[in-house]
Parts: sequence; structure tokens; C-alpha cells
Amino acid sequence: MDSLQRSEIRKLFPDLLSSELGVPDLAPVDWGVLDYLGWLHPSGHKGFVVLPVNSNFYATSLRRSVNHDAKPRTRMCSWCHHVYRSRGTALFSTTVVGSDGRRFIGNHMCSNLDCSLRIRNLPSDPPTYLPETLDIEKKIYRLETSVLTFMHRANVTGKLIDKI
Repeated sequence: MDSLQRSEIRKLFPDLLSSELGVPDLAPVDWGVLDYLGWLHPSGHKGFVVLPVNSNFYATSLRRSVNHDAKPRTRMCSWCHHVYRSRGTALFSTTVVGSDGRRFIGNHMCSNLDCSLRIRNLPSDPPTYLPETLDIEKKIYRLETSVLTFMHRANVTGKLIDKI
């Protein structure tokens, strides 16, 4: 993924204030291992995803729901297929564009939106509960397809955003 500046990210979310975005410090980001840029708002209840497709970008905001009361269960991220023994995923949902807030879609995803790192085994926490033997290129393709499919279902792909 090509690097993005804070001002470029800001333009991808024109309906939100800068404080609502909570864009993290981009200096330490290793852009070479990212298939998409995902981050959490400091409050922990919102997530944001920017997906590059050719020289264009798709962007969406997500609501994050973490169920701390439930008994820990084995869950799998629907984007990268990383399997956690407990509490590694969260339910992220978004409003379908054009539904006037009436329709939502959601998936269980890595709770920190770090799927690009997970498929490359780069995080320092314990590896996946059920390791895969799939080639990295196929994992990357599957991840990009999953993210693009989610955005397509949310009608985000209809509003293509050119890099400025």
C-alpha cells in the first residue's frame, strides 16, 4: 500500500470532524506490509478502514462492539481467517450507504483491524490457534477480496474516491 498523509485521509471522510476520526500517528506505519489501513478511534468504539484499489481509495467508518460479558469463545476473523482462542475479535458494523440509516451489515474481525499484520505473522502476541498452510500471496488476495466485498455490500464502492 502506498503511504497516505493525514490530510489525504481527512479528505476520504468528508462527513466527519477531525476529532471524530482520531487518525493515529502515521510516522511509524510500515506501509509495505499493509493491504489496507485500519485504525481504531481512541474511544475504542469506532473503527476506520481505507482500502486502495489501483490508484483509488474506498473508505468506510465502522462501529465496534466488544462483548466482554460473554464467556470467552474461539472465534475467527471473517477477513483474514485468523483464529483466536478468546476475545481477539470484535463485531464491526456499518450503515449501508443509501439506506438512510435503516440497514446495517457487520462481521467479526480482528479487534484492532490489523489483519494485514496477522496474515504475515508480524504481531508479537501468540500466533493463530489454527495455523494455515496457504501461501502468503493467496492470503493477501483473500484478505483484499474480503475487505472489498464488505465495502461493496455496504455500497461504499459506488462512491469511488480518487487519491488527491
